[in-house]
Amino acid sequence: MDEIIRMQDNLLLIRRTVGWTAEEFGDRIGVTRQTINNIESGRNRLTKTQYIAMRSVLDAEMAQSPDETEMLRILLEILVDNPDKYSDSDREKMLLKANMMAPAILSGASSRKEVSKEWIATIGVIAGGAAALAAVFPLGLGVFSPVAPFIGGSWIIKTL
Repeated sequence: MDEIIRMQDNLLLIRRTVGWTAEEFGDRIGVTRQTINNIESGRNRLTKTQYIAMRSVLDAEMAQSPDETEMLRILLEILVDNPDKYSDSDREKMLLKANMMAPAILSGASSRKEVSKEWIATIGVIAGGAAALAAVFPLGLGVFSPVAPFIGGSWIIKTL
């Protein structure tokens, strides 16, 4: 499954974006900190079961705190679910900015909400403004809706 490989390749950034340590993320999905570290470093392969657990926990976090997790939602869209919708150049620019900004969340220097807001403004410029974001998230889904992961093309349908 390509989504599982892409999730593993980007797991460190995704985890930092949500603001969890490896131990906190592991506790939430029922594995050890070492397992998370091994998956992030590529020593262990992410299994389908672990992928489903991770996506479920991330979806629950996005549903619980939608205004704080917009960056996470978009990163999952760009890096895991639909990377083919973005040019390599745009994806690289967004990834670079995310890697620069996400550590501030984990360190506590900035809140998830503050970083998400700043990052959304940044990618709007990279992707060509609000029109580009609207094309990626039609009908206000995706960034703005906690039910978006469950509407058409859901990650769980692809995985199962």
